[in-house]
Amino acid sequence: MERLKKGDPDQIGPWQVINRLGSGGMGIVYLGTNGTRSAAIKVVRDFLLEDVNYKARLNREVATLKKVKSKFVAEIIDSDVESIPAWIATNYVDGPSLKTAIENEGKLTEADWIEFAVGIISALEAVHKLGVIHRDIKPNNILLSNYGPKLIDFGISFSNDATSLTKTGILTGTSAWFAPEQFLDRTLTTAVDIFAAGSILYFAATGKIPWGKEDASVAQVMNRILNDEPEWSSLSSDQAKLIKELIHKDPKKRLNATNALILLKSLQNISSSSSTGNNQKKFYQLNTKIGKAFWALISVSSILVFILLIYFPSQSNQENYAEKTEKSLTWLVNIEGDDNPVKGMNENVVFYICDQSVIEKSLQIKELTNPPLKTPLKAIVLAKDLRCGKDFDTIEISGILDIKKSLREYIIGGATQVGTVIQYKFEIEVKNK
Repeated sequence: MERLKKGDPDQIGPWQVINRLGSGGMGIVYLGTNGTRSAAIKVVRDFLLEDVNYKARLNREVATLKKVKSKFVAEIIDSDVESIPAWIATNYVDGPSLKTAIENEGKLTEADWIEFAVGIISALEAVHKLGVIHRDIKPNNILLSNYGPKLIDFGISFSNDATSLTKTGILTGTSAWFAPEQFLDRTLTTAVDIFAAGSILYFAATGKIPWGKEDASVAQVMNRILNDEPEWSSLSSDQAKLIKELIHKDPKKRLNATNALILLKSLQNISSSSSTGNNQKKFYQLNTKIGKAFWALISVSSILVFILLIYFPSQSNQENYAEKTEKSLTWLVNIEGDDNPVKGMNENVVFYICDQSVIEKSLQIKELTNPPLKTPLKAIVLAKDLRCGKDFDTIEISGILDIKKSLREYIIGGATQVGTVIQYKFEIEVKNK
């Protein structure tokens, strides 16, 4: 992340520009916020839009990619290709690129590698089903979030009618991650992304680029990709088995994303089975006379406990049940901007708000109603909670209500790890039957 430079915009559409995330031949990428969420905003370079065909293709690709539904693809959330400058906003991913991670941390463990492979191939499956070819799959275009890899930067993506060369005969993309057909001016298919994914998986497993260094000459890289094979001794048998199926020189012989996932799932199952083999042996050892007696004793004990619980409920359980049946308080939470209110019973209120990279210590709840509750509401961030999905943090808001006010209004605010501010307004309607 870089500071803004002279000439960088302060505002792009509804997005306030915070920092630079990077730049390339197709445009500059900024970190922006609209007050409630963060986005990576790519500003397309003006000279590209002078080409009517490029602009039409850009419009088509934006419309197509908005349909992509994959947790492993950075979602397009806003765009304006007709503005000057034209721009595209995607969900901001708070994590390093695969390139940075491998260079700093080293290669992935085999278990992490399999999970990574499932994420990347799943991303390609979702994109390819829409007839889109990314064409620039490389370590810099894969970000590693807490929830798995994210494929980004569709700046030079094309539909299935594209070739590898521009009208001027210049290759577009990064040659170290090309497929053979991208050097040969042939019509491209989704198989070019599959080949690149195979090269990426080799890099993730070994820390080395299979076809030479990224800064090698195009001629050197092209010769290796067209004629050579990678060195396989650094890979496990499972890793080599998958990658070999992805980097056939002939695109027609490569697995497609769907079949690659099937193979990956089988590798996952084998890996899980082998890792639990010792535990299973210990379990099977119980299948002796002593083991059978042990399990019989456990079964009898379980039945006795079940009978006691049914016929002799504890006094505390009876009291809790009576207390619950006497409650008649109901509540309704309306969060501004959300059309689905949260409903509940009893004086204990709990509901959830979803956001990204939230700093728990920064969260503050302000009640706008007087007099306020004697016991204020509290907010915490639930780690690895799936209520909001893998890409979001779950903010849990809870407290004890009373009936002095039938309607209470609140604002919750805080900050994220990327320096943006979040704020939500909500109201709680209380009814006493």
